[in-house]
Amino acid sequence: MNVRGAERLIRSVIFRGPGRCNLCGKKVRFKSISRTLGRTLAEREFPYSLDEFETLNHRRYLCPVCGSTDRDRLYQLYVERFLPPGGLRRVVEFAPAAALSAYLRGRDDFQYRSADLMMPGVDDVVDITDMPLYQDDSLDFFICSHVLEHVTDDGLALDELYRILVPGGRGIIMTPVTPQGSFDEDPAVADERERWRRFAQGDHVRLYDRVTLCSRIRRHGFGIDVLDSRDFGRDTFSRHAIGFGSALYVVRKPLSVGA
Repeated sequence: MNVRGAERLIRSVIFRGPGRCNLCGKKVRFKSISRTLGRTLAEREFPYSLDEFETLNHRRYLCPVCGSTDRDRLYQLYVERFLPPGGLRRVVEFAPAAALSAYLRGRDDFQYRSADLMMPGVDDVVDITDMPLYQDDSLDFFICSHVLEHVTDDGLALDELYRILVPGGRGIIMTPVTPQGSFDEDPAVADERERWRRFAQGDHVRLYDRVTLCSRIRRHGFGIDVLDSRDFGRDTFSRHAIGFGSALYVVRKPLSVGA
């Protein structure tokens, strides 16, 4: 086999071969969304390719057993590694994902609640930009995944997330992220096709790049750590079908002002 043939074989194993879903525990061949999503974005003239999204393993995206996405599996890795069983934690998952929700709800050390404004069946019906249901400093951990790109004022949402987190508490904040300089927002855009063209989905009002996302998070008081394959291991990412370019944004509320 020549060098080019060997490279193709390696890529086929990494990108399309079987792996193990860490949420359901099954050995599976993860499902691709490359063709369907790629065609949709191309038809709507979105300027970036699927490979330019930061955390999107479109070639091995979906677990055919539990329905977990690559980002769900990444969050589970974080919780398992960095939130080991210990004291009871108050946890909220905004816009819950079914497989991840089942895992979090099954943790004996979590007081878990799911929350959303529109999604049926959640524990708490809340508008993330105004959440009087939650008291100040009332949560130990939250997951806010692919929410901020939907809301008119992401600053109000970040203020509320900061308010309800205990000092020293942590959270995961994730959005679609595209290459540096791609940031774009306009909540006034109402045309669905134009939203697809500019923001990659018909109900998005902004598209983040890494610098803008991090700066906005910090502007609202959070500290932030960006974790990647160096923190979890490339073998772990490959086994659970998480792209090597994936990044996890973990925020923390300082124990005191200025900390």
